[in-house]
Amino acid sequence: MKDFNQISALLRNPSWDIIVVFVFIALGFFYGIFAGKSKLVSLLFSLYVSGFLFENFYYLNKLAGGRGVFEEFLIKAAVFVVLAAILTFLFSKSLSGDYSSARKNWWKSLLLSFACAGLLLSYIFHFFPAREIFTFSPLIQNLFASNAAFFWWLIIPFIALFLARR
Repeated sequence: MKDFNQISALLRNPSWDIIVVFVFIALGFFYGIFAGKSKLVSLLFSLYVSGFLFENFYYLNKLAGGRGVFEEFLIKAAVFVVLAAILTFLFSKSLSGDYSSARKNWWKSLLLSFACAGLLLSYIFHFFPAREIFTFSPLIQNLFASNAAFFWWLIIPFIALFLARR
């Protein structure tokens, strides 16, 4: 009975760790099922380019400067999402049919989708002050928030692209 009470309390007041894991799984699974490989590849390319543009965006400090930590987080996240959405639209118009979606390759779509979700979460921890606002367990810190994890989440999508291409 004690375990049920702990699970019930956790579901009523979830920690940020559970929310991060849930977002990772939900994004990875549902977007992978519904988007298709060509949209996933365009999202992946747009995340890489958005990360580069976001990191070098000159006017970002003028937009977010002088505000609270949470407001700065929201402004930076909005700028990143807008950049990624515009670039995803542009990349989806220019990609060839090399990543066609076929029913037998559903696992490739899921692989690409989890790579996109992991890269996106890693960007959130790396570029935004998420660690200043929320507290996370060492597991989430090691999977998404550390500098080593950021490096590996930059590499993993390239491996996923290579496997999805074959």
